[in-house]
Amino acid sequence: MKTSVTFDEETHAYTVDGKRVPSVTEIVGLVTAGKYADTNAAMMEQAKRRGSEVHFLCEAIDCGIDPEELEIPPELAGYVNAYLAFLRDWAPEWDYIEKTVYTPMYAGRADRIGTIDGHTVIVDLKSTGNMDRLSKLALLLQLTGYGLAWADMGYDMPEKTLGVQLKRDGKYTLHWSEDIKKKYLQDSDSDLFLFLDLIRIQTIIGGYQ
Repeated sequence: MKTSVTFDEETHAYTVDGKRVPSVTEIVGLVTAGKYADTNAAMMEQAKRRGSEVHFLCEAIDCGIDPEELEIPPELAGYVNAYLAFLRDWAPEWDYIEKTVYTPMYAGRADRIGTIDGHTVIVDLKSTGNMDRLSKLALLLQLTGYGLAWADMGYDMPEKTLGVQLKRDGKYTLHWSEDIKKKYLQDSDSDLFLFLDLIRIQTIIGGYQ
């Protein structure tokens, strides 16, 4: 029997076979909640809107639309140029764009799944200006969640996962999961166990049981 997965754009809610489940973003948000507790709500909303707009423009490019045909706001041009530079430098081959991944316990949307330099990859695009330690750990857990869900759907685990940080000045930085783990975690499987613990916590406090 095929699994039924739905996503409500208005409430940002996922259901798997009719059961409401937390999203990867909600789960990982437990890690960064304290970081943004004192951040101005208007600034948070502005950053969220910028991220959505940058994602939309990058998706349009990956779907074959010429960047010159896109109406790119001046304040977003640098982020788009950064993505174009990444595409030029690494020549990724995308199999999936904005792909919904899921397990019976949670669901999410992986920005890109494909191949880079001969390796299967899951990629998350970031337009944040500051990728500090906590942001990198959150990214690692986010990618871990996508990878586990991808495997649960019957696919092989990705060989590599990474975040592509797109910057306002037109440059980009790659944040490979393996590098984040080596720098911040003692055990190579710590991200897996931590993500599983976060699922349990979010399931309880989010009322998903």
